[in-house]
Amino acid sequence: MAKRKITAFVGVFEDKLQRLKHSIKNELERPVSQRRKDWLKRELKEAKELRNLLKEFSDNKSCPHCGGKL
Repeated sequence: MAKRKITAFVGVFEDKLQRLKHSIKNELERPVSQRRKDWLKRELKEAKELRNLLKEFSDNKSCPHCGGKL
């Protein structure tokens, strides 16, 4: 049985990734002494996981050498 990817929630994941990026950016604008380091690590980890998940669902396959479409 072939695995099929359900793409119904891709828009939701993209929106969540954008919100995460915005909140991380706001946190990085704080002075270093006032940053919530544990929170920042968790948010960065979740953002990376979402980014990788969205890359997996992307239909835009490109050449790793020239960047052209395959």
